[in-house]
Amino acid sequence: RLATKQIGAGNLDEPIHVSSSDEIGELCRDFEEMRIRLRSMLEERIKYEEDTREMMSSISHDLKTPLTTIKGYSEGLIDGVANTPEKREKYLRTIIAKTVDMTYLVDELSIFSKIEQNALPYNFVTLNIDEYFSDSLDDLTLELEAQNIDIKYINHTAKGTNIIADPEQLKRVINNIVG
Repeated sequence: RLATKQIGAGNLDEPIHVSSSDEIGELCRDFEEMRIRLRSMLEERIKYEEDTREMMSSISHDLKTPLTTIKGYSEGLIDGVANTPEKREKYLRTIIAKTVDMTYLVDELSIFSKIEQNALPYNFVTLNIDEYFSDSLDDLTLELEAQNIDIKYINHTAKGTNIIADPEQLKRVINNIVG
């Protein structure tokens, strides 16, 4: 009786011990099964909320990176740091690239409901690993150069090695690692 009151009060940690096999015992076993299911559902909900917070934090972080880059390169244009046509073009191309990255992230927010349903859409394609990472390095070099950071890419795979991956999700992973 004490355990059923605790369940009613929201305490799902205390098991109901059943010693009889009559109707009351059967009712108590049903309550115990209900307690176990409720506790499991509560744990799943807590995990879901933690995952949601983590994902929102990740997206927030992912948005801050291109925003910081856009701000820095824009200030560089205004302050005259980009004092040659080539450098101005490089700055503008970086701003455009980061705007594209932000557009992707905003689109990612719009598919949040699919993430909730564990149905995140992937676009798997065959990629040449050396070409993909060389292009990624080119994108990162511009951003890191502004922070006086050198980055090197060494490919230890055989020439022509292909992988099957989602290029956008892989890009996100690379950016997170470098970030």
